[in-house]
Amino acid sequence: MRRREYVTAVGSSVGALTATGIGQAQRRLERVLPADSDTAVRPGGELVFEAAATPGFDPPATEWWIDGDGAAEVAPAAPFWSYTHRTGNPTAHGQFDEPGTYEVVVAADGATASWRVTVADDAPAAPSATVTCDPGPAATITTRDELTVTATATDDSGVLERVFWQEGRNATYVDSVDISGADARVTYTTTAGDAIWFIGGYPMMAWVVCRDGRVSVARTEGPSIEAMRDVRITGTNAPVRAGEDLVVDAELEIDGDSTYHGFVEATLELIVGHDPTHVDSTTVEVFAGQTETVSLEFTTATVRNTQTFPVRVETRHTAAETDVTVIGTDDEGAGQLTVTNLSTNAPVTGGDWLEVTATLANTGEGPVSREVELVVGHDPTTVDSQQVALDAGETTTVSLGYETYPVVNDDEFPVRVRTGDDSASRSVLVYGRDRDGNGESGEARFSVSITGTNAPVDGGDWLEVTATVENLGDTAASHDVELVVGRSPEVVDSRTVGLPAGQTATVSLGYETYPVTNDDTFPVTVRSPHSSDTRTVTVRGTG
Repeated sequence: MRRREYVTAVGSSVGALTATGIGQAQRRLERVLPADSDTAVRPGGELVFEAAATPGFDPPATEWWIDGDGAAEVAPAAPFWSYTHRTGNPTAHGQFDEPGTYEVVVAADGATASWRVTVADDAPAAPSATVTCDPGPAATITTRDELTVTATATDDSGVLERVFWQEGRNATYVDSVDISGADARVTYTTTAGDAIWFIGGYPMMAWVVCRDGRVSVARTEGPSIEAMRDVRITGTNAPVRAGEDLVVDAELEIDGDSTYHGFVEATLELIVGHDPTHVDSTTVEVFAGQTETVSLEFTTATVRNTQTFPVRVETRHTAAETDVTVIGTDDEGAGQLTVTNLSTNAPVTGGDWLEVTATLANTGEGPVSREVELVVGHDPTTVDSQQVALDAGETTTVSLGYETYPVVNDDEFPVRVRTGDDSASRSVLVYGRDRDGNGESGEARFSVSITGTNAPVDGGDWLEVTATVENLGDTAASHDVELVVGRSPEVVDSRTVGLPAGQTATVSLGYETYPVTNDDTFPVTVRSPHSSDTRTVTVRGTG
């Protein structure tokens, strides 16, 4: 039986064709996929048809039909509705079950394009396609972590043409990339917050299309994606007298998609001291995309001498830290030297003098004399100091500095001015000596980004951290990538990674945790000589 099936595509509910108006450019439809007018497919095979409309129009009012004996159908809607809508190119998907010859036609504004399809057992086979996601379905990551989906395609005829990326539940078009030859491997990379189909538990599809329209589709599941619980300390009531309550105010921000995350439960922990001690926690529910201000507190010890120590607010994913001062019972009425302003001459070039200027104020009730120190680096080192004496209410400005190391590559690190009563810090940048006149380094520069961990783990179990390493420079190189754990940083694992310029690698680092009695939450950092990334992890106590 010979038949003619009409299907109205995106943007039109009118079945009749519209004549080109007077004075308008003549509409043309040109074949894109298949590129030629004749193509062939095996029984049960599928084809993708795409035409380029000139001049373009959005959305396209098009009709598709198919003539021929036997079972065949063409569908201009899903899975290529959103692609047509985005590009203006009428696109359809057809399946041909029985041998024979068919004509597929698309029409728009009086213009037409057509293809002759031969369905035969000796036609080329469909291309093969596989697709994987990194991190995979077993992982849990945050909305700020990166996802990489990889499609691998093979075609015996050697005419690979394109990969269409689609969200796999609603067939929403995401992106496409041109390929060629008999074998191809392409990736699609995005942050988890943009991959809403994975957040909703949807798969991702890769449609592998050949130049003659033959197509295969593969799909992959992605990781679980949870909202990012970010935190920053907004203030404290320090300095306080020994024995009084110290209050730390923090702002919690939930970075997620409200459609999929809604209200998110977050626990904030307050940890104090050079020998970190957990002193308070609170759990709140915050709607995704919103912020919440919380207060954490503890009663300070009745100490005789004034003490300055760090306080840290942690969530599951991030942490914020500042220094506070508790005035000892023997120092009540004495002076307190606080840092009210901090500035530097950074960025400087490696080997040059880095100068840090601080404004100091005596906010106490009596005179004060303190040694003020400049401390630099991720592994803190005191590089300069100066004795400062002030009467109550007085202020002064001090300049501290040192000659930076002549690093080859750019280096970013913290500098801190501390008085014994107070401290302030900021991050500075030292340019590598190999920078050219445009401020760009021709050397290799390894950027690192943590993509996931297997935390929480039980004390004594293996803690694994996965990270992506990318060579952002212009030359190939090998560098050590280290895993550093704890608040007193300790290198527990390392890998030597070799990368050509512009290339990326994934590394897994880990170590056997200590069998602690109580739960322990602490930072883990993956670092290269040029970059670092930190996450907070929990080891569950065995008690």
